[in-house]
Amino acid sequence: MKQILLAFSIILFLLIGNSVYSQDTISTNYKNTIRWNITPMAVVGPKSLVLGYERMVNEWQSFSVNIGYLEMAPFTNEEGEVIQIFDENNKGGFDFSADYRFYFKNRNKFAAPDGLYWGPYTGYYGLWSDAEMKIIDKNVIKNTANVNSSFHMISAGVQLGYQFVLKERFTIDLILMGPSLTYYNINAELDFDLAVNPNDPIYKEIYDKILATSPKLAAFVENREFSTNGRVKFFSYGFRYGIQLGYRF
Repeated sequence: MKQILLAFSIILFLLIGNSVYSQDTISTNYKNTIRWNITPMAVVGPKSLVLGYERMVNEWQSFSVNIGYLEMAPFTNEEGEVIQIFDENNKGGFDFSADYRFYFKNRNKFAAPDGLYWGPYTGYYGLWSDAEMKIIDKNVIKNTANVNSSFHMISAGVQLGYQFVLKERFTIDLILMGPSLTYYNINAELDFDLAVNPNDPIYKEIYDKILATSPKLAAFVENREFSTNGRVKFFSYGFRYGIQLGYRF
């Protein structure tokens, strides 16, 4: 998904670049921008909604915040799978981020918030859900379990981006790259109806099933062990990217 968004960003850059630079000036009268971050809808789930606000501090600097609701797309169960997940409830998430932007005065043709920028950012990203799981063998239900899962991520890093201003009022903000130091707290608590040995391979199969919903997350925990209560915590690298549509006023 990251590659798709990056490719989309490049296409946008090429398609609208000429039309943007056909303008002679960009008005500095509009100090505020409200935005819609479309990235969570593509990466997390179609019901996610994250909105943002950017405020110019001076001619070449601004700060911005994003806040919104996240909801993972439903689990998919393929025919013949041993582990089936369904009846998801208490499902949701929260996204918050803030950044301070320095627009390149000597690089950009127009005044901010148009053009290339860099700056520090920080953010929190959380998802959680409860679900019921069935262990099936030859079409017979061998066991059931309640699954309480959550994923929390706190990041701090530096980003590079480019914002287009169209017709003075509309913006397309491309966060091209944003490496960070990130703290991960991942939990997948299992409560079986019938007792299961903690060393049973079914535990790993269940965690693999849960992690399969996020290939990026699965890559991070690939060589890490969940504790006996289904929790893993660690520091690692992170990465921010995204596409945001805005309106200036």
